[in-house]
Amino acid sequence: MRNEFWQRSRQSLTLRIVVFFTALLALVLSAAFALVSAANLRISRDTVAHELDTGEKVFRRLLEQNASKLTQGAGVLASDFGLREAIGTGDTATLLSALRNHGNRIGAQIAMVSGLDNRLLADTLHPDRSGQAYPFAPLLAEAGQRGSASGIEVIDGRLYQILVVPVRAPITLAWITMGFEVDDPTAADLQALAGLQVSFLVQQRPGWQIYASTLGPAQRAALQTQLSALRAAGQLTLAQEVYATRRIQLGHSVKGPVYALLARSLDEAMAPFYALQGTLIILAGFALLVCLLVGIRLARRITGPLRALALVAQRIRAGDYRQDIAIHDGSEIGQLAGSLAHMQQAIAEREAEISKLAFQDSLTGLPNRLRFNQRLDEAILRAEQAQGQLSVLLIDLDRFQQINDTLGHPYGDRVLAEVGRRLAACARAEDTVARLSGDEFALLLPGMSTSAVLQNIGRIKRVFDQRFDLDGRPLDVRASIGVVGYPEHGDNAIELMRCADMAMYRAKRSGSGHALYDTGMRTFREEHLSLLGDLQQAVDNNELILYYQPKVAINGAGGDEAEALVRWIHPRKGFIPPGEFIPFAEQTGYIKELTRWVLARAIKQAGQWLREGRPVKVSVNLSTRDLLDPGLPATVASLIDLANLPPDYLCLEITESGFMDEPAKALDVLHKLRTLGLSLAIDDYGTGYSSLAYIRRLPITELKIDRAFVLELAHSQGDAQIVRSTIELGHRLGLKVVAEGVEDQPVVAVLAEMGCDRIQGYVFGKPMPAEAFDQWRNARLQLQ
Repeated sequence: MRNEFWQRSRQSLTLRIVVFFTALLALVLSAAFALVSAANLRISRDTVAHELDTGEKVFRRLLEQNASKLTQGAGVLASDFGLREAIGTGDTATLLSALRNHGNRIGAQIAMVSGLDNRLLADTLHPDRSGQAYPFAPLLAEAGQRGSASGIEVIDGRLYQILVVPVRAPITLAWITMGFEVDDPTAADLQALAGLQVSFLVQQRPGWQIYASTLGPAQRAALQTQLSALRAAGQLTLAQEVYATRRIQLGHSVKGPVYALLARSLDEAMAPFYALQGTLIILAGFALLVCLLVGIRLARRITGPLRALALVAQRIRAGDYRQDIAIHDGSEIGQLAGSLAHMQQAIAEREAEISKLAFQDSLTGLPNRLRFNQRLDEAILRAEQAQGQLSVLLIDLDRFQQINDTLGHPYGDRVLAEVGRRLAACARAEDTVARLSGDEFALLLPGMSTSAVLQNIGRIKRVFDQRFDLDGRPLDVRASIGVVGYPEHGDNAIELMRCADMAMYRAKRSGSGHALYDTGMRTFREEHLSLLGDLQQAVDNNELILYYQPKVAINGAGGDEAEALVRWIHPRKGFIPPGEFIPFAEQTGYIKELTRWVLARAIKQAGQWLREGRPVKVSVNLSTRDLLDPGLPATVASLIDLANLPPDYLCLEITESGFMDEPAKALDVLHKLRTLGLSLAIDDYGTGYSSLAYIRRLPITELKIDRAFVLELAHSQGDAQIVRSTIELGHRLGLKVVAEGVEDQPVVAVLAEMGCDRIQGYVFGKPMPAEAFDQWRNARLQLQ
């Protein structure tokens, strides 16, 4: 979609006109900006270099002025008669007084007098150093050759600009040394005159040392770390600020070479350039904006009518046929607009008719199956993107065929139309109500979970509470509702509708009115499509076989017992495991016929064993559907009477989950069966959902502990505790306890110690035909 948009944009005449002129102006402005920026940048850098040149000259001139000032002060001092006399007499106190007076007069911080033997006669900094060697012998030697000498020296950790001149009378009697301290105030004075940052450095061992500077603390610290890489000229970054620098050597002290570092902040120097550059950018942006606005206006005036018609054509292609084409001039464009308007109207009329036929049910006016599936796909996509939920209700009218057969199809159509109207009236604005086919309706509930649907299912059921009036004939109409939800039951429309159909038929078979899809309603394999017919034939032709597995009493007391288990040897497919055809029979509803066959054969066999004088109590499994069959007790009563079998020789086993779907109906059937005198057992106890309080209400006589708790009983402390507590619970409730799935003697010993009543499992015998079961009993009697 994005690529298509850009393709259309590139083909737009308006866009091409605007882009062309805007790009042309942008190109010109960019070139001008680049040229001006380059020129300004060059000028700014030249200006910085010129400032450094000028600053260097001013700086040297200032140093020369300081040296001249020292020369004058030292010359006046050297010509002083009292000074010469004090030198001649060696009067140190007079010398110090004269030096301090003249030093204070010219602002000198240091003054010394040394003799011709290069020893100090007086020193204002250290009066006690009289007679010691003069510290700056090289400078004194230079003064002896040239008559005077100047330089910069480090004294007591401070930097001084000093001058050496002779004292003559008329021959040289001594040497006078005077100097100014070069400190931060001195550097600040130089900065004020030169306009540059000034730092005084000495390259000494083991490294560089800064003696005075106008830089701030952070910049001075940054400079100290970069002194080893310092060049005569270049750039330094000090505390995130860039400086253009120039290094000037001032002299060579006893500590090492002395330099002055002049620095000019490039950020400050370039600030006018950046301001100008920003102004140019603003002017360029304003020019582009003006050009863009003017270009758009001109392009629209040129291409406006064509663009409007192109937009109309695009919307027609997208299915929008309600546009007003407001171009009424007499040009060719006006004629094209008129033709396009007529075409739009004609297409709208034809598509409305086609859409009505394709997506709407003609009887109820509701969306049909095709339209419902489209909306379901769209709702699933939205729910997937938003990580939300939705529910689907499949509604099928009960006994609707009787209405058609009794009253005729016109009355049936009226019922369908009224059902559609009522469903639409109780739906939300965002819901979709559709008639799929015949008497089948569907509701799409976006954003609603299945739990919320089940809480509000009464609102849908009330649609059918009010009788339908057909020309004075009141008619009760009921429906079965299947409920599914996204994403727990499926992630596409086909899967959801398939699950909803299964749930609806479950509700119809159970008579509960509604049912939520259960994941246990699994999809059958293709081979199962023919399996139902084969199973029916097997039941009708007695092709099934009953196997019997012993249930052995641990203490040897009590009669023989066995569980009847059905087996199927298919004539073509061979042995079919019960796990395949029994769940299939349950889901297709054929389990009732299969249960009748098993009951009839098991009861008949039990009666035969009783007549032979070797009675066996036989257990038969019942399914969930069997417990919901109110006619089951009568069927069982008829079969035991026919076989002349006392009821206490028959036990019916049910699973915990078997009475949870419709507990009231199942409990009623169980009470009727128990009234017959049969035994009732809960199979696979511990793996279902029943509570102890619920089990207490059931008319059962036996608990069968599931094999999951028995297999590792001899080695698992946890399983042992569960089994022991179950046996104690069963005995306290007056129930017999059977452990199934026992496969070894250590488990038998543990169960015997726990007081379990009977054991069923491979440790005593696998399921076997009746003849083999008799042989097993005979063999067991011989061993006893």
